[in-house]
Amino acid sequence: MSRILMIFTADHSAPESAEAEVVALTAPDLPAGLISAHDWTLADLAVLATGQEAGRQGYAAVCVADPGDYGANALRSVLDVPVVGAGRSALFYALTLGSRFGVLAPAGGSARARKLVQEYGLAAQCAGVRRIDQGDGAILTAARAAIEEDGAEVLVLWRPLTAAATARLAAALPVPLIEPASLSLRLAEAFLGLGLAQSRRTWPMPQVAKPDLIAALVAAGAEA
Repeated sequence: MSRILMIFTADHSAPESAEAEVVALTAPDLPAGLISAHDWTLADLAVLATGQEAGRQGYAAVCVADPGDYGANALRSVLDVPVVGAGRSALFYALTLGSRFGVLAPAGGSARARKLVQEYGLAAQCAGVRRIDQGDGAILTAARAAIEEDGAEVLVLWRPLTAAATARLAAALPVPLIEPASLSLRLAEAFLGLGLAQSRRTWPMPQVAKPDLIAALVAAGAEA
């Protein structure tokens, strides 16, 4: 059975898989919320440090399970195994289910969601980013506003949720609801089955890899 590494930026259990052993790791010593460009840079380094040895450790694929896709591109450049970013996957997959998607993001994630929508060239297909608070009721209120006021035909939930919580919310909505972490795992399984991984034309290997330096930088930050 293949092993898949899922990297989170906050403690979260991994989705279950019938096809692979799934291991969840939390990138170390990150601030709560990741609300600024400074925080995002720390997250890029922490996720890279967490996953950069995944191939040598026997993992067949890596999922960056936070939809902010922190460190995903750097991991694609240093790993031969497929690397799946939950945010990129969810936004593009949404367009296989409808022509306009809306994003439901917690306060700390809304700026990052808008940034990635722009970077991935999806602004024209994005109906908007709605802020959500804790609890099913708050999420459903924002979801209905995204559908009725913004015109969203698919919704992307910009934070990991359990399968049960996602199913409960999806049952109350008239449009598809995508939970990025779970989707990233399913795509990783599909890539393994199809023998696919990232293109070296897009993500070339580094001229001089410095895994020890990356690990040392993250360790120094933890000690500070």
